[in-house]
Amino acid sequence: MTLLRLLAKGLAICAVAGSACAAGDGTTVRALPVPRETMFPGDVITADRLTDRQFQTTEQSVRGIATSSSEVIGKETRRRLVAGMPIALGGLGTPLAIRRGAAAVAVYRDEGFSISTSVIALSDGAEGDVIDARALETGAVIKVQVLPDGALAVLGE
Repeated sequence: MTLLRLLAKGLAICAVAGSACAAGDGTTVRALPVPRETMFPGDVITADRLTDRQFQTTEQSVRGIATSSSEVIGKETRRRLVAGMPIALGGLGTPLAIRRGAAAVAVYRDEGFSISTSVIALSDGAEGDVIDARALETGAVIKVQVLPDGALAVLGE
């Protein structure tokens, strides 16, 4: 697809400071959050790793792009984010509290007592996710909920 077609469809984001950009109907100059330095998959975005940069945009060109820092702070990158370039929301996710293959302790609590066992996570999990884990002692697969600190809570049946 040619650049002219992209501009006509409003899908291109052009930097205002630096290179000239065609300003058609419906374009506005907007500050978008961008990484200060290149970030890699697994990095968590913090406020000090972002800066704002002016872009000429259309409403269509910013679909799926972060338009404010609050949309991305605290998110984990799933893809490489290039310094100075807009951030695609599809390349971000909730930070993982536990990774597949990681050892953890799963705890079952009920009316004043608790039972714990060592497990291996069978999939990645962010806070609040329900994942499968294999008990090391018995080999049984159990459903657990991921807690913020990476601990696991056994779900009752």
